[in-house]
Order: sequence, then C-alpha cells, then structure tokens
Amino acid sequence: MSLQKLKELQEKRQQVAAQMKDLHSSTPADKWDAEKEAAWDKLDKEYAANLADLEAENKRTHDEASRRERLEAIDKHGNANPIIGRDHGRLEDGPKNSAIFNPGAPSKDEQRALAIQGWMRAAHDSQDVGPITDAHREAAKACGVNLGHGSTLRINLHSNFAEVRNALSSQVGSAGGFTFGDTFVANLERAMLAFGGMFQVSDVIRTTTGEPMRWPTANDTSNSGRQIGESAAVTTLDPTFAQVIWNAYKFTSDEILVPFELLRDNAVNLVNVLSEMLGERLGRIQNTKYTLGSGAGTPKGIVTCAAAGVTAASATAIAFDEVIDLEHSLDPSRRRMAGVGYMFHDNILKALRKLKDGEGRYLWQAGANTGAPDTLNTFPYTINQDMASSIAADAVTMLFGQFPKYKIRQVNSVRLYRLVERYRENDQDAFLAFMEGDGNLLDAGDHPVKKLTQHS
Repeated sequence: MSLQKLKELQEKRQQVAAQMKDLHSSTPADKWDAEKEAAWDKLDKEYAANLADLEAENKRTHDEASRRERLEAIDKHGNANPIIGRDHGRLEDGPKNSAIFNPGAPSKDEQRALAIQGWMRAAHDSQDVGPITDAHREAAKACGVNLGHGSTLRINLHSNFAEVRNALSSQVGSAGGFTFGDTFVANLERAMLAFGGMFQVSDVIRTTTGEPMRWPTANDTSNSGRQIGESAAVTTLDPTFAQVIWNAYKFTSDEILVPFELLRDNAVNLVNVLSEMLGERLGRIQNTKYTLGSGAGTPKGIVTCAAAGVTAASATAIAFDEVIDLEHSLDPSRRRMAGVGYMFHDNILKALRKLKDGEGRYLWQAGANTGAPDTLNTFPYTINQDMASSIAADAVTMLFGQFPKYKIRQVNSVRLYRLVERYRENDQDAFLAFMEGDGNLLDAGDHPVKKLTQHS
C-alpha cells in the first residue's frame, strides 16, 4: 500500500466518523425522523465501505509481497535462486567450513515450495508446466514427497516449518497438475480465519491427533480463609475440580468441480478464487458452530456457553444502562484481563452506535484519529454475523467477557484434495478441503463470558 493511498483512506475514515458524530450531536432525539435516519444509514455504509477498502488494500499488499518473494526464490525453470530466498546459515561460532554452515543450501520454506512444484509437474500429463529438475527431486526427498502418480498432498500449516508430506489414499485418483502451492494454502487459511469473528478473538490450539483433549479446572472462588482462636481446630475446605473436553468434529468444504478448459486457460487466477471459496466455506461452518453449537455431538458455541448477565427491559431495544450492567455482571478481576470486549452482529452495532451516556457522549468511539480500532464504551468489539441480527424477544444480542477463554481446538492441518479420476467422464477435476476441530469455553465456574438477552 502506498503511503499516499493509506493517508487518503485514513482521512476519509476521519471525515465520515466526524459527520456521523455531528449528525447525532446536532439532532435532538425528538427531531430524529426518517430523513435523519436515511442520512445516518448512508454515512454508516460509507464508513463500513472505507474500512473494507483498508482491509482489501492490506490484503492485496500482503499477497503481492508473498508472490514476489516466491518468484524471487524459484525461477521459471524450478531452480532455486542462488542469492534470494536462501538460508545463509550464519553461525555465531564454529568454523565456516563446517558441514552445518552451508550458505548454498535451500531453506525449509524453499524446499517445501520446490517439493510442491515438483509434485505438481510429475503428475501433469502436459509438459507445458516445465520439466522436473534435480532441485525438485532433492527437495521432494527432503520433505518426504512422492513425485509419482497416485498420491495426494498434505500440507501442515502450523508446524514450525510447514511440513510437506504425502498420504496415499485408495479413494483419491492420481493427483497433480494444478498448482495448489503456497498461494492456494495461504489464501485458504487466511479466508477461513478472516471470515468469522470467533477465530479473531478465541484462543486457537493446534493438536497433532484427534483424540479428546482434556483441560482440568479448579474453582475455589466461593471459599475463604477464616479467623480462629488459639489452639482451635481447622476444618477441611476443598475446591471444586472438573474438566472441559474438546473432541474432533470433521468439517468439509464439499467439492468444487472445475472443467479442464478452465484449469488450462485460467490457472493463475483460479488458484486464488478456489482457495478463497474453500476457505470461506470452512470458515463459515466453523464460525456458526463455534457461535451457536449446542455441544451435543457438535461444538459448544460461545452463545451456548455464556452465562446469564442481563435481561433487557425491552424486547426491541437496548438501553445504555443495560450495556453498563452487562459489563459489571462480569467479575471485576475478569474485566482487567487481556482479551475482554464485546461481541455482536453488525446490525446490533448499528443500533449501539446511536446510544449516548448521561453526558451526551457516544458509547461508540471511532478510532479514526489514531488509526486504532473502534471501541464501545472504551472496550473493543468483534463483529460476529452468526449472532442475532435483530433486537427481538428472547434474542441474545450481546456478549461481553474474556473471549480468549473460548478455546478452538484444531487438529493438525487443513487437508486439500484434488480428485482427478472420479469425474473424468465429464472432463472435470474436483477440489475440496477438510478440517477437524471443536470449541468450548474454559469455565471453572466464575463465568468469563456473559450475555445480554432481550425481554420475552
């Protein structure tokens, strides 16, 4: 992103935020009519569009930087660039002729990229993609990748160096020919994480296996010491012990069927399109489950886990006093912890932006002047589109609490597959992805997340 473009977007954000504030400040409550509401909606949409532009510009910059780095590290023939993208092997001590010091050796990231490219070329029937070089073979050997037909590629996104390995499967045809590569995997992961608010604020834990993950808890908050007299006897006062369990539920993107002609003619652009689609599908289903899941044969969502905090006096409105009450329903020790904030649907934010305290100050504060995130009554907030979208009877419209206490357990890696033979009679390839995970709130009994429920 150019500095000039960044400055322009930031200035626009400040202008719109100021206009929104002026509109409410200059309009008494009894003068707020349909015309004012329409003007507010227009500014609100403009503010949201500006934030979207900022995020999109950041994403484009990140993708372009990643693309340039990969192109510099590997030339068009699949050979490692001898200068850029190397692990120069600097050692603080020891002779430079040591076997460990090898400035010409590929880095682990470079080996992974070469192995993926070699795997793709080995399985492709056409030579248009280029030959398999010695660099491909050496990298494949180092990463444990089989360059022959009949294998699929598994990419561990979360190990220290993004391990690449093969997994044979009797259910999958010969694989290869289409570049998944780093761009595909990175875009899939990024799309999945960005889609839902739960991934943004929860604590994500990676495990190598899918066996149940147990987390013991202890609650001693109801117990207190006491004063006793000389030689008086003590009594037994035990804390309450329990455990929270995370399982491994399977999620799938389902298949995307792509005709051969589209693969051949639009491969470069299609990689990004497919990765975003698969990532959003996985992100969409997981965010829904981690928000609303019942916990019975499925993840236990944050709304299900949240303890009762406040019941609104109205079925169709939220008052400023109720927002304050929701904050104070959380134990003071929790409010001082990192990760404390609000969560709600974007439509609820729209209503909350119009709330003022007793001094006429808005609860919602734009971070436009400092470039910081916007806040609600000084606390950060997270938009979660799986929460209630309207203020209606019995709806859970707001959450407040320490969201990192909600643990999302992810098993190992996203599994990407290309099915070549299954739809061959239609000259199509299928692309799909799987992910395993679970979610639950680590609550020892002091309820780190509270909810505001509208009146019946």
